[in-house]
Amino acid sequence: MSLAEPSLNEFCLAVMKIIDFPITPLTEFRYLNAGSRGGSFYQERLPIHHARVDQLPKGLDAIIVTADLQGRERFQESQGGPLRLLGEVLPQRMVKEFLPELEITAPSRVAALLAGDFYTVPALDKRGGTGDVSSVWRAFGDEFSWVAGVAGNHDMFGEKKDAPPRFPRHLYYLDGESIELQGLRLGGLGGIIGNPERYQRRSEEDYLFALELLLEESPDVLLTHDGPRGTQPHQQGSARVRDLITESLVSLVVRGHSHWDEPFIQYENGTQVLNVDARVVILSE
Repeated sequence: MSLAEPSLNEFCLAVMKIIDFPITPLTEFRYLNAGSRGGSFYQERLPIHHARVDQLPKGLDAIIVTADLQGRERFQESQGGPLRLLGEVLPQRMVKEFLPELEITAPSRVAALLAGDFYTVPALDKRGGTGDVSSVWRAFGDEFSWVAGVAGNHDMFGEKKDAPPRFPRHLYYLDGESIELQGLRLGGLGGIIGNPERYQRRSEEDYLFALELLLEESPDVLLTHDGPRGTQPHQQGSARVRDLITESLVSLVVRGHSHWDEPFIQYENGTQVLNVDARVVILSE
């Protein structure tokens, strides 16, 4: 299903391609991560990369892309209050600190793409918790021009798992839909392949069917949480999803869920994949 957004459709954009992706991060952001054993947590570093694209939508200086921000702020930054989700505190730090390093100083000319999984339990005593991430989406929306994204398998949008997202007009939740924003057609499919009786999971056949319908809308950029297999054995993902995508006209796939040490690849057909699991990428010209 295609979503109309007349106020942002006045532009025309050719396909956006990444032309340079330095593997060394621009900087890092420290946060707290839940440990593998109950009751333990530790300090982790979130890499923030800067990649160049051949062109951005007219009116934008950058697009921030991220997923799997499953952590919380450090105690010294909480000012004595509850530890906020990493995704709640990151947007403001991007505006005040990281974007100015690239001479990007107008947040109204920056957009964000979110590829799911932004929750961590408050006590940091368990990995894989599921909870409400509406505050993360709103934090990005408070700072930037628009936000588009999908749900991860740990993301809720209210107190109940079946609660639908309720966001301002410039926040676009996608799950089997596409939308055109400033000439860039975005498609999104959330969740993962798995037991459909569990939260935010589809059977492989249902996932592939939903993806095939979405690809018929010819998105330029495809946002998924789960996603295609990479070109190297350690780049986990679905081979069947990869096959569908490489038969389509998608220029760039943004995904999360499974961490790749080498986050950027290009298939032989020219389709690019950017894995932003536990990392941030700033796209600019």
